[in-house]
Amino acid sequence: MQYEQQEQELDLREIIHILTVRWWIIAIFTALSIIITGFVTFTMIDPVYKAETSLFVGKESDKIASLDLGEFNLNKSLVSDYRQLILSRLVSQEVIDELGLDMTVSTFQKKVEVTTIEDSRLFKISFESTDPKMAMDVANALAQVLVEKAQDIIQVKNIKIVDEAELPENPIKPNKIQNLLVAAVLGAFIGAGAVILVEYLDYTIKNANDVERLLKLNTIGEIPQFASEKRGKSKGLFSKRKHSSGKKRDKNAVSHVLITITDPKAPASEAYRSLRTNIGYSGIDKQVRLIVLTSSRMAEGKSTTAANMAVSMAQSGKNVLLIDADLRKPRVHRYFNLSNDIGLTDIVVKNVSTEEAIKKFSYVENLSIICSGSVPPNPTEILESKKLAELLQELKEKFDIVIIDTPPVGQLTDGAILASMADGVILVAASGESNIDMVRRARAALMQVNANIIGVVLTKIDKTRSGSYYTYYNYDKYYGSED
Repeated sequence: MQYEQQEQELDLREIIHILTVRWWIIAIFTALSIIITGFVTFTMIDPVYKAETSLFVGKESDKIASLDLGEFNLNKSLVSDYRQLILSRLVSQEVIDELGLDMTVSTFQKKVEVTTIEDSRLFKISFESTDPKMAMDVANALAQVLVEKAQDIIQVKNIKIVDEAELPENPIKPNKIQNLLVAAVLGAFIGAGAVILVEYLDYTIKNANDVERLLKLNTIGEIPQFASEKRGKSKGLFSKRKHSSGKKRDKNAVSHVLITITDPKAPASEAYRSLRTNIGYSGIDKQVRLIVLTSSRMAEGKSTTAANMAVSMAQSGKNVLLIDADLRKPRVHRYFNLSNDIGLTDIVVKNVSTEEAIKKFSYVENLSIICSGSVPPNPTEILESKKLAELLQELKEKFDIVIIDTPPVGQLTDGAILASMADGVILVAASGESNIDMVRRARAALMQVNANIIGVVLTKIDKTRSGSYYTYYNYDKYYGSED
């Protein structure tokens, strides 16, 4: 349990970056907090007015000639007695009865305040009310009653009213500006907390650090998300689209999923070229010619990565063969706008020659493609067959690089079968989408067949979220952004 908690910890730099990127969420919470607080403050809270009167404790008039220090100190101490007298039930009830107030003594006492001035015999009586006239009347009534009670109870006549209470013009509550400022601060804190909580609970692979920390694998490619990967954004697989040259390509050409063809200057295209270079370095100790691509589940960009990787390698001058071995849900033929009438299944089952099944791709030299072919009822048996293993060895001798697109290894065993035959395996994971546990299971399935995992390719990286973790987006300032 402690290990899982450590895995989900966010360092300070990451928190700051997340808050910076998701500033709009914090702004929404702040704005909502201000709006709600403003509505309550201006429409639902009654303004409170405060009226106060000032009194002075001095020498009785008939004894003024004999004023001494003792009498002075005695008068100062009487201020405390007067304070308690004002707050007594006796005085409170008399004022309530005199003014005909509809409130209890306890409620009345909560609205009364007595303040003394330090090193002085002056003190003030104040009363708060939503009715400014009531506040004034009660403050003056309290002063008058106190003068009377001082004579009756304490038997002195040394208290004088200095200033009578006046009708207050401005309310003291609510402090509208203060309320709005507090609301803004609280809203910002709540928004920031919500952003961090959602990020903390997001149990997905998000960046290269996660790959290394959680999977103990290297990240060999980081592919930024481009328009055609956003599901539902395109009206059709072969819809018209302008690329960076400004020219409109043929709607019957390749899918714009092939970003390395349709927009070679895009950041994603540069990322695929970097992936090509990294794969080249991975084959220093052992020649990697037969490469399998798989993922933990569907829709992680596996087929898109395989297709663009094949194009990028062919563009570098290598003789590349791309095989669609996803016999359940093939996609390669759609990306390249090819017929799927003859393919891998037909070679293995119907003894169709490889020459007949291999299709050339006119847009890119050195790129050949074997589509999946007829959808078989028993894909696993075909992939496990000895004939397929022999076919792959044969093709490996004819081409510099053979790239195989396979089903998700986290959901089917097909990918693991082919991974055991490959020189290297690439595990594809979608940033912010691939569940950590599912990717771990996919890795474990590959390890069970002793697959040589070259590394992980992170796809669908959100430029607004990735920040300093990724470097590909610096190319935006040179090549411009995607459509």
